[in-house]
Amino acid sequence: MYQKDFDAWHGVKKCIDAEERKICVRAGEIRWIAFGVNIGSELDGKGDSFTRPGVVMHVIGSHLALVIPMSTKVKEVPGYLSFEWKGRTTALCIHQLRIISQKRILSRKGRISNNRLKNIKDDIKRFFSL
Repeated sequence: MYQKDFDAWHGVKKCIDAEERKICVRAGEIRWIAFGVNIGSELDGKGDSFTRPGVVMHVIGSHLALVIPMSTKVKEVPGYLSFEWKGRTTALCIHQLRIISQKRILSRKGRISNNRLKNIKDDIKRFFSL
């Protein structure tokens, strides 16, 4: 059974927060993101750095970004969007869309086209139609 290690994440989080680095982030990039350890069913990062890939959907000023976590577990339920990238099928967890500090955004893995980004945004609008 997966055991959440909040204490280890707290140490990593303090280092991320203290780090002074300038990052250039653009919408449509796929990045490693330090999602950390979260509460309940919120997606956690994996490994010692508590990271997982995510898609940057929108950059908000110079400090925040709207991102979607990615998962290797593709589920046929609302909130999971099947996503082909570099020959692998993954999932965009649009139900876990969130605003994060750009300090959490790490190395760049790639970029999707503007057309594909628009299609994902359309899927998000449909999912969150209130």
